[in-house]
Amino acid sequence: MVKLKSRQLVSLLILSAMLTGTLAGCGSDSTPDVTSDANGETTQEVTGTEVDPRLTVSDDLPEVDYDGRTFTVITYEGVKEDIYIESMDGEVVNDAVFSARQTVSDRFNVNIDVMTESDYIAVEQTIQNSVLAGDESFQLAAQQVVSLGNLAVQNLFMNWYDVPHIDFSKPWWSQSMVEDLTYKNSSAYIAIGDYALSSLYNTYCFFYDKDDAEVYKLENLYDVVWDGRWTVDYLMDITKDMYSDLNGNAQRDGDDYYGYTQNLKTVMITWLWACGGKIMEMDSNGVPQLVYHSEHTNAIVEKIYKLLYESDGVTTDRDSKYPDSPWHFDVYAFTDGLSMFVNAPLNYAPSYFRDRDGDYGILPLPKFDEAQEDYHTVVDGAHTAMAVPKSASDVEFIGVITEALNAESYRKVFPAYYEIALKAKYTHDDESVRMLDLIVDSRIFDFGYVYDGWKGCSFYFQYLIGDAKSSDFESYYAKNGPASEQYYKSVCESLDSFE
Repeated sequence: MVKLKSRQLVSLLILSAMLTGTLAGCGSDSTPDVTSDANGETTQEVTGTEVDPRLTVSDDLPEVDYDGRTFTVITYEGVKEDIYIESMDGEVVNDAVFSARQTVSDRFNVNIDVMTESDYIAVEQTIQNSVLAGDESFQLAAQQVVSLGNLAVQNLFMNWYDVPHIDFSKPWWSQSMVEDLTYKNSSAYIAIGDYALSSLYNTYCFFYDKDDAEVYKLENLYDVVWDGRWTVDYLMDITKDMYSDLNGNAQRDGDDYYGYTQNLKTVMITWLWACGGKIMEMDSNGVPQLVYHSEHTNAIVEKIYKLLYESDGVTTDRDSKYPDSPWHFDVYAFTDGLSMFVNAPLNYAPSYFRDRDGDYGILPLPKFDEAQEDYHTVVDGAHTAMAVPKSASDVEFIGVITEALNAESYRKVFPAYYEIALKAKYTHDDESVRMLDLIVDSRIFDFGYVYDGWKGCSFYFQYLIGDAKSSDFESYYAKNGPASEQYYKSVCESLDSFE
């Protein structure tokens, strides 16, 4: 069975509220009147429905008027609209981002502004120059996560635990971030909360074709997940006979139908965490220990190699169909109805699958086996995280506004994104909402990934299983591991020097 975490418990409350509202408001099309009070608690006049439990979680922030003061977030153009929208346009996520920002702005009488660069590399340079010069051109950085790791070891950021009003026990903060990125149980220079919307939509998950699932007479896959039976072996078993020679040429090629299609690029790395592996784990003193080189990692490599290269219903080659798309052929195959399953980030739902024929479902990545207690996933490294520049002077101001922005994103923006991902109203598809909560709660922010610096172990699976098409993990690690080990040692030495 699957243990429920914070968001999943909220979802169960949503279901209860939905049922109560359905019984109380049968035959009524009335909608609730929602307002926020000065404490960040949302009140809702019940007229045929009940309160969404997300709206009742208080942020416990003080009542304060900042008299029109400006709070500036630095980011880059590719993710600007995740955190700053000029005006409403009727699109659900756009309007939710705008509403969340406006709510915080009105509540604290603060002007929330954005400072953008062309890309995350330019942001990295601007942060370095700004902090070293001691200026305060921005109060918060929303930057690509691995880049933040590179900057953090340069002693450019404040310890989040020294920022007043930041409460990591609240549901808008990732608990993996708290557990896996807190150094020596007291220092965290990178934070991941719901204001960093890309940390949601870059989360890897499994999509499946619901219509094809009926054709192949699959059992309810949501039930399989909740029963703890959704594993790599289960995936191999149900897809082994899923093949159809659609073009009739008697050859297994990219034009045919397969149970599962996977590209051999970045998606390869997801299997380490999905199967219960890790690069680094915190010991009892909060010191990250390299645990990557292990019997379990070897076993994961062997199982994923078998899945990709020895399973009749699986393909990693769609060159004849999509010759110019080595990074996305699996997504195109799923969009075109040529695959039952695909492993992809959540944002591919609105980007690629929204207009595809037929309905789809969303599942977590399969576990290594049924003995693995929980489902896990990883967020693509393109996602943003947050940091406070060390040059900041009024950290209380930063704490209040940052906490409020994350809280409002939890209340408004994440449910809006769920809605477009599911192609259904957030409150009308509780089963899928619960599944998405399970996936989001299962995110792992591995210290070894966040501080990888493109010098660690994060991409070994891509290079070994994907590029080299090999399962010889020991030989690969013997050649490459020592350099990565030395790099991680230097990261810890840098963080130690800040104490």
